[in-house]
Amino acid sequence: MANAPKRIKFKGTSLHELRDFPETARREAGYQLGRVQNGLEPDDFKPMPAVGSGAQEIRIKEESGIFRVLYAAKFEDAVYVLHCFQKKTQRTAKNDIDLARGRYGDHQGERAMSEETFDSVWDAIEDDPAIAENMKLRSMLMMALAEHIKSAGLSQTEAAKLFAVSQPRISDLIRGKIALFSIDSLVAMLGTAGIRVDVKLKMPRTRSAV
Repeated sequence: MANAPKRIKFKGTSLHELRDFPETARREAGYQLGRVQNGLEPDDFKPMPAVGSGAQEIRIKEESGIFRVLYAAKFEDAVYVLHCFQKKTQRTAKNDIDLARGRYGDHQGERAMSEETFDSVWDAIEDDPAIAENMKLRSMLMMALAEHIKSAGLSQTEAAKLFAVSQPRISDLIRGKIALFSIDSLVAMLGTAGIRVDVKLKMPRTRSAV
């Protein structure tokens, strides 16, 4: 995560589709898209060549249902979110693939289509700026923990011992269950493992006195 995150662009009505997800599913999708913005792979995804070259599908399963986010991250300027929907059948429905393919084609210059651009997915999907900032910090801490486990080659059992939590807790972390983790709990896990957390604040500009 050394490079600056890519911006994120929502094609057509994809942002409204994502914001219509139940809160838990919406925030899990936000975490996974945040990983993509930072050059990381989602925790559960598959390629979708039927949509377009480099298109992929984020897969989310939680109590309220099964949800999918179709996106393309191969372009240098941004991550493009093409279509977000709740999955009702075993296979992704043809109309969902066709809709995403049309939006992918729009990026290739086939026709003009509206898009909304943000620096962070959390600015897009959270109404309250304070909550958006909380989710940004929470997701970055989760990514740091997940990437440490991966880079160290730890099993979930070994990671649970290192971070002094249960194995199911590590499983939830790896699967991006962001609703189950507070900032305090994530900082505590990092501290237990001896991982230092540096926080940088960006202060808003103030107007000069006249």
